[in-house]
Order: sequence, then structure tokens, then C-alpha cells
Amino acid sequence: MGHTMSEQPTSVSPATATGGSRLVILIAGAVILALTFGIVWLQSAKYEPLAVGKSAPDFTLSDLNDKPHRLSDFRGKVVFLNFWATWCKPCREEMPSMEILNKNFEKDGLVILAVSIDRVTTTKDIPPFVKGMNLTFPVLIDSWGQTDKPYKRMGVPETFIIDQQGVIREIVIGPRDWTRLDSLQTLTKLLNVTPKTAGMGPPGGSRRKG
Repeated sequence: MGHTMSEQPTSVSPATATGGSRLVILIAGAVILALTFGIVWLQSAKYEPLAVGKSAPDFTLSDLNDKPHRLSDFRGKVVFLNFWATWCKPCREEMPSMEILNKNFEKDGLVILAVSIDRVTTTKDIPPFVKGMNLTFPVLIDSWGQTDKPYKRMGVPETFIIDQQGVIREIVIGPRDWTRLDSLQTLTKLLNVTPKTAGMGPPGGSRRKG
């Protein structure tokens, strides 16, 4: 009678099993490390503030008459982008000097855009605020926080001076008296004008440099 050959089971040496486990652990560790690094990098990018020399993030917001204004449409002009709120006392104190700034430099190519970050519950306070302050420059409404993430503001008021190419040239955190000569250095340089006095006098109180 013939003998039946039976297959011998293949055995895996302990050393081979240990090596495979180590490889799996190393790969898993590398993946976890990469994911951790990616999350940390994304978080740091999220909270890293905008810096001078970077392009100003574009946006489109409507004014009190529901007319849309797109930031990039003002290329070729110097943009004074101010973020404020009706409940902000320093914002209220800053607004009159911004109005003087607008009247004196609008003809020289300055555009003031005042973006209210009042949320839905306080947007009703914007029209009486604007009327009471006699503001003539565009007041835009961002009640849904469209600009919160791209501009990474520290608070209000906060102002971004943007040049004719859409690049941020100065960032001002907190209120400023915009009738003071030392507050106007970046603006007057970009506009190529020289204010006659710190108060700047009546509209038209600036002259273009030769």
C-alpha cells in the first residue's frame, strides 16, 4: 500500500513575527507623528495674524443700502479698512477723525471702508450710529463673520492700510487719532501727499507732493 504524504504546517519563527510587529508599530508611529505635525501646523496657521507685506484677503460685503462692495474692486486706490462695532467705545471715539481723514484725502485716492462686526442682534444699531456720527464713507455689514477667519483680528477697532496693489502696508490695533501727523506717515506716503497741519483743517487741507 502507498503511503499518503501529509503536508507539514508552515511555522513562523518568533524572530519573524517580532520583526513584522515592529514594522507595523513604526509605520503607525510615523503616521501618527505626521498627523500630529499637520494638525499643529494647521492650528498655528489658523491663529497666525496677518502681517504687513501680505495681500489683503478679498471679500464682498453690503453697505446700509444693500449695495455690495468688493475689496479688490478698489485696486489702484489706497484703502483704509477699519473694523469696528456699535458697542465699542474706542471705535466711537475714533470715528470723527476717520471722517476728517475721508474728507481731506478722498480726492487724493483714499477709500475708507468701515466694516461693522455687529452680529444679527445688534445690526439695528448701525444706522442710528452712522447718522449720529455724520459718517459719509461706506459702512459695510459683516454680521455673519465673513471676515473673522481671513483677517484674524485681535479685537476692535483694528485698521489695515492697504496699498494700490492690494498689499497690507500697516496694521493698527486699537484706536488712533487720524488727525495727528504721526498717525498719517504710511497713508501720506502711499497717497504722495503732505497734510498742512495735524488737524488738517477743512476738506482739501492736503497737497500732492511734487
